[in-house]
Amino acid sequence: MLYNAALVLEGGAFRGQYTAGIIDTFLAHHIEFRSVIGVSAGSLNGVNFVSKQYGRAANININHRHDRHYISMTRVFRKEIINLDYLFEDHGYSWENFNERAYKRSASHFTAVATALRTGKAVLFTDPTGDQLTQALKASSSMPFLSNPQETSQGPCLDGGIADSIPYDVAQQQGYDKIVIVRTRDTKYRKNPSSRAVRELYHRIYKDYPQFAQAGIDRPLVYNRQVATINQLANEGRVYNIAPKSPIKIKRVEGNIKKIRKLYERGKKEGEEYLPGLIRYLGQ
Repeated sequence: MLYNAALVLEGGAFRGQYTAGIIDTFLAHHIEFRSVIGVSAGSLNGVNFVSKQYGRAANININHRHDRHYISMTRVFRKEIINLDYLFEDHGYSWENFNERAYKRSASHFTAVATALRTGKAVLFTDPTGDQLTQALKASSSMPFLSNPQETSQGPCLDGGIADSIPYDVAQQQGYDKIVIVRTRDTKYRKNPSSRAVRELYHRIYKDYPQFAQAGIDRPLVYNRQVATINQLANEGRVYNIAPKSPIKIKRVEGNIKKIRKLYERGKKEGEEYLPGLIRYLGQ
């Protein structure tokens, strides 16, 4: 069933396997949303959800995690540890290619959120296709310090989580009264303020983009305010907040396949547990 609601997907690198399990539960129960908004790893999950490719996100990271063409620490100095182009290339019969035809036919609108280096503000890419879709997803998912800035139609960009980690505000701006948020952190999690070392690193690495550097430094403060607002909105019944029921313990670029698979299965299990409340919320 297609709901006139927005689905907001938080990022978090390999914590996104939890989200992959949640959205596959939605697909299994034929739950769709008019708007899907993703940031960082959430954008990669979101585009697979819009194209209705059950299991694709999980299978890539479980079956291809150790393919050096996808993820390799040998490229650390080139800032290409994760080759995001790999996700949209044709790798033969055993590979489930991204189904852009299904993406285009979908009744859902897709928005990827990135952060502009020149302004340090969030920029949106809504219903991109072709090369623009790949650019938007790479921009949204490219982690600061570990990735090169991505050139887009809105200038050089990096990780959308810098400016807007949980973009429920985008769903509000789109006019949706029903907003479902999928988190990759438990509800008690809060970020610590940026350390002196992190502040200095932002100023040094992004000296040509001082507004972006400041946004990166301020991210913990903004994130914690977002969490407080989301918790309040959830308590008031104005959003439906899906979050891990206990902390996720996995590396940002996890290499343990068992942990990756276990987190995906946990997402599916907790997705089923959240489902009754979700259906009540969407049906009100």
